[in-house]
Amino acid sequence: MSDIRFTEGILNFTQAARHLRVPQQTFHRWAKGYRLGGPLLHIADPQSSPLPVTFIALAEAHVLEALRTAGVRPQRIRPALEALQQEFGREYVLVAPELATDGVDVLWDFNKSLADHGLIVGGTNQHVIREIVADHMQYIAFDGDGFPERLQLSAWLPSKVEVDVRRSFGLSISDVRTSAHILLGVAA
Repeated sequence: MSDIRFTEGILNFTQAARHLRVPQQTFHRWAKGYRLGGPLLHIADPQSSPLPVTFIALAEAHVLEALRTAGVRPQRIRPALEALQQEFGREYVLVAPELATDGVDVLWDFNKSLADHGLIVGGTNQHVIREIVADHMQYIAFDGDGFPERLQLSAWLPSKVEVDVRRSFGLSISDVRTSAHILLGVAA
């Protein structure tokens, strides 16, 4: 996919964690993976870009933060994401509009079918998870193909802070990459 939302980095790990108000170590684990599993985010190659966090990865982290806040552990999310990818036929299921509707039912069914391996953990239930996911999905604006195009950072409410890779202080798409590098002090 050549869409800049998926291919161009807009932030580094530290900046992304700060913008989402997620612990830096948590964001690093989501982006790079760790001994219990691989990455949960779709980032650009960190070796070739000083800004490996793509817009899609930022939106995915936004949803992961909702699940983390609800007490869902990453090792329970990984196998559930694979089930959702098969169910929806999409790679980017954390930011699929279906997650807030059909996705919770898939996750709930996944939980019931694999005792002690499902996503829903003790002390929570399907209704609570549905509300949390649906609440965080409302901050994502989707394009006609069902992919995120804008993300309002809920951590900064009541201020409205929005990420839109197609706009950067009024600049067009062709100028966004250059302006992002200038704003972050990186040579273009």
